Amino acid sequence: MSVPQYDWVDHGHRSAGDTASRTPWRAIARYGVRPGPGGLALVHDFLNTRATQEKGADLLGDAMRATQWMRTAIRAWARANSRHCPLQPLTDHDAQRLRKLRDTLLTSLTGVPAELQTVGAATFTLAETGEMSWAPSGAGWRWIYGAILGEVLLSQRTGTWRRLKRCQHEACRAVFYDSSWNNSAVWHNPGMCGTATQTPEQR
Repeated sequence: MSVPQYDWVDHGHRSAGDTASRTPWRAIARYGVRPGPGGLALVHDFLNTRATQEKGADLLGDAMRATQWMRTAIRAWARANSRHCPLQPLTDHDAQRLRKLRDTLLTSLTGVPAELQTVGAATFTLAETGEMSWAPSGAGWRWIYGAILGEVLLSQRTGTWRRLKRCQHEACRAVFYDSSWNNSAVWHNPGMCGTATQTPEQR
């Protein structure tokens, strides 16, 4: 089952105020962009949790913020995929590990080799029909690692991972999903970040 979609505008972005109340992807909503398809939306939201001067605090900055993020994004992903979601609050150590994974994945989006690290775990189930399924296992940061990295692996197999990018405007660096036909977008919002990076002669 795929993650439910919401009413996003065709250009891939809308005001952050409009999206924040209509989606579980609160980190994505801060930038007003369209979430990645299916389970990739979870990864997309995760990568936009970092703190910025304009968008606010780090949503994984401490145990309380990380737990709040988990209870919206992770629960939405788990419900959409008929999977059990852990209910226990996260610790500061969990939040620290999540920030480390976020930094590693953000680095990988730029094409720079990322440092190898301990990853989460998943349980694989083979049904009588021969259909294979998977679910994160463990607790705390390990469970969330399993969910996020499982979706990264699936998106790499389906070809959608290469469409997840960071905005090239240095003051922004939002993560966005490039839905252009030739995968050529470089800004999360051309009207804002594209204009801001132009020289006076280009405007």
